[in-house]
Amino acid sequence: MIIKRAIAVESLTKVCEESLNLIKQLIDADNEVYAKGVEDGMAAQSEVQRTLRPWVGLTELEKAEITSLKWWDWEDTFDIEGFIRAIEAKLKEKNT
Repeated sequence: MIIKRAIAVESLTKVCEESLNLIKQLIDADNEVYAKGVEDGMAAQSEVQRTLRPWVGLTELEKAEITSLKWWDWEDTFDIEGFIRAIEAKLKEKNT
């Protein structure tokens, strides 16, 4: 009976050690996949940053041109939406 028990304990220990080894291998593989994903993501982000053109804002002259236009109607009400559209149009023209 003692021999059977010792063999059973030895077999169970071996199975547990093998299982633990497999779990460690799976964790290592997952870590490698994660690290590769992080690397790929950082490389992709870097590539996007290289291909992006720098933002071009309005020059002082362009700002003056926009603000020199009449943005008030006959009731002396400021046309904020028209003013915003003019700014957006100029910036879109410069950045596309």
